[in-house]
Amino acid sequence: MIASVRVGAGGALGGAVNAGLCYMRLPVAVGDFPHPHFAWHVIPAGALHGALLAMAAFSVGVALSNHGLRARLTVAVPLAWLAGFISWIPLNRSAFDEPWAKSFTWPFHEGWGAMLNPFWIFGLVALLYYMAVALRLARERRLVVHVALTSLAGILGSLWWWITFGPWYFSILHGAIWGTFVGIGAWTTRGSRRMVESFG
Repeated sequence: MIASVRVGAGGALGGAVNAGLCYMRLPVAVGDFPHPHFAWHVIPAGALHGALLAMAAFSVGVALSNHGLRARLTVAVPLAWLAGFISWIPLNRSAFDEPWAKSFTWPFHEGWGAMLNPFWIFGLVALLYYMAVALRLARERRLVVHVALTSLAGILGSLWWWITFGPWYFSILHGAIWGTFVGIGAWTTRGSRRMVESFG
C-alpha cells in the first residue's frame, strides 16, 4: 500500500508539472485544444490524471508479478482501457470544459469506435508501465532502470495523443517528466521482496 502511495505521489507530481507547463504555454502552446488558454484547475486535474495512471498500472503489476505470464497478459488490455477511461475524467472536465456528467461517461458519446479512445488517450501509458512492472520492475532495485522504463512507457504511450493534438515532441517532454517522478517513487520501495509479498 505504501509503495502504491509513493508511486501515486510521483504520478501526481509529474502530472501537475506537465499540466503546469500547458497552463503556462511552455515551451509552446498546445496546438489543437479547443481551449488553448487553460484555467488554473488544469494543474490539479493533471495531478489526479498522472496519479491514477501510475497507481493503477503499478498496483496491478506488482500484484500479478508472481503469477504466470498468461495471467499477466490477460489483465493488460482491460487494465489499460480502464486506466485510460478513469484518468481522463478530470482532464476532460478541466481542459475541454465538459460537464461532469459527460466527463464521467466520455467514451460512450460518439459511437462504438469511440469505445477504443481510452487506449489512445493515455491508456497505452498504463499498458506499457503495467507490463514493465509486471515483467521486471516489481523486483528492480536500480533507479536508472525504473526511470528509464517508466519514462519510455510515458513517451511511447502518449505519442499518439501528442501527434494528434500537437506538438508531437510533447510526448518526449511530458513522458520523461512523468516517468522520472513515477520511477523515483517506485524506486524508493527498492523493489524489495516485501513489496511484492505485500500484494499477495
